[in-house]
Amino acid sequence: MGISIAVMWAGTLALTLFLLRTPITDAASRWAVRLGSVLSLAGLSIGALMLLPTAAQRESMSTSAFDGIVGAHSVGVPDGGPSMLITGWSTTGGDLRIPHFVGMHALQLLPLIVMALTLLARRWPLLRQDTVRGRLLIVAGLAYGGALTLVTWQALRGQPLLAPDSATLVASAVLVCATALGTGWALRSSGPVTAPDGHRDETRLPVLDGAGR
Repeated sequence: MGISIAVMWAGTLALTLFLLRTPITDAASRWAVRLGSVLSLAGLSIGALMLLPTAAQRESMSTSAFDGIVGAHSVGVPDGGPSMLITGWSTTGGDLRIPHFVGMHALQLLPLIVMALTLLARRWPLLRQDTVRGRLLIVAGLAYGGALTLVTWQALRGQPLLAPDSATLVASAVLVCATALGTGWALRSSGPVTAPDGHRDETRLPVLDGAGR
């Protein structure tokens, strides 16, 4: 498994470097692909934590009690305990599979947000602006990175996903507030709105001046 992770990580690194250098005209798609690739690489990297020996394994390595198994996905509890339906994530301790999963799928979720914004732009003229959609994807990528950091921190502290402590709840609230503020910044108009027929629509949405009025 360790060799497989190393091969996948190296391949993802090469793909990420390639995508970072690939010109993509649409700002939203550009940020979705680039941030998604970086976050997916981070998610794969978290998988390496599951290959490290636990404290109990380190203690038993020099004794006859060592069973030859090194690494675990659960933190604070043995692997194979009570778990969530479908996902199998631990309900009694931390689980490194959670941030591993969240990080790896950033490259799917962020482009889906681009698709959703494209559909919403048919009804919301502001989203027809390339700059606005690009800023929204920057906010989405940063929020996703914050969520990845949060669930990683939670898992490393041996805390089940569905049983957050006060520190995790406070951090989650800060992340939500920061995302809301970032979304407000992203939705500021940066120019005339384009109507569905391709003409400028100056009446549907006022353009903010330099003072934000």
